[in-house]
Amino acid sequence: MDKNKLVIGQGATAMDIVIKCENLPREDGFGRIYEERITSGGSGANVLVTVAQLGATAALVAKLGDDEFGHQFRRELLTDGVSDRYLHVKDGGTTMHTYVFVAGQGKRSILINRGNSFHTLAPAEVDESILDGASVLFTDGCPGGPAVKLVKAARARNIPVFFQMECLPSFMVSEFCTAGQIDELLSYADIICAGRDIYCELAAKEEYLSAMQDIYQKYKPAFGAICTAGEEGAVWCSRHGVISCGIYDIDPVDTTGAGDSFSGGLIYRFFLQGAGPRDSLIFATACAAMKCLSPGPRLRVSEASVIDFMDTHRLTDL
Repeated sequence: MDKNKLVIGQGATAMDIVIKCENLPREDGFGRIYEERITSGGSGANVLVTVAQLGATAALVAKLGDDEFGHQFRRELLTDGVSDRYLHVKDGGTTMHTYVFVAGQGKRSILINRGNSFHTLAPAEVDESILDGASVLFTDGCPGGPAVKLVKAARARNIPVFFQMECLPSFMVSEFCTAGQIDELLSYADIICAGRDIYCELAAKEEYLSAMQDIYQKYKPAFGAICTAGEEGAVWCSRHGVISCGIYDIDPVDTTGAGDSFSGGLIYRFFLQGAGPRDSLIFATACAAMKCLSPGPRLRVSEASVIDFMDTHRLTDL
């Protein structure tokens, strides 16, 4: 891969306190913790780490707090191969962090302490010139102001926009991301990627395939809409029709970050290598599966490792 291929990413940036336990927390319940550790996460950063580890160049746009979490995040981001040149720091700020509870079969629950830094990144702090020379813009839409500014700048430069909706729209909407901004992001996206529940809420429908097709028809992203459907695989709807991909037959350890690894793998394969949709979907699914085989939210594997995984593991038909 040509390291001159650059992916600019703007999105969630957090430290994860990962707690491995017997069962996910429940009301008035008790459980045993087997392991806990602190590691870098955040969907936007996770996607870029996947891209960088596969062999391209990636840079993150975000804001950290001037605290130990922020310092650790920056150190680990650089170690993972992602540029920190567009990271902003809030003096005396608290970095966003999460509590990730991981139980058997990789099941998880996440609680978010957003701190007072990440969501305060302002559009004025983001210079459109950072997109000069970029091959792709990735965003998860948070905070909304900088995200909208960047997707509009990308459109003006004919740079494709990959919009990953990580959270339900009703969860995203706040003083830092409005419903109008989400609509703008969907309108400017060249690929929309989201889970089943997100499409269902966006389209006000109960069946996710129909909901995804409604969202595709409403916004008409140039390369289509993708649904990551967990055990039901992944589906890609575009002007060429609908294609689907099963899942790899694995015993998951931790599903945290699987969707981010999928997005990173798809960006790498489809946009940077120019592969077709079917091949890109399988490659991205392999990235997600490999992430599920290791603890933590980030995938740190080479392209060659992914190819070897695809050659040695069975892809199930759904």
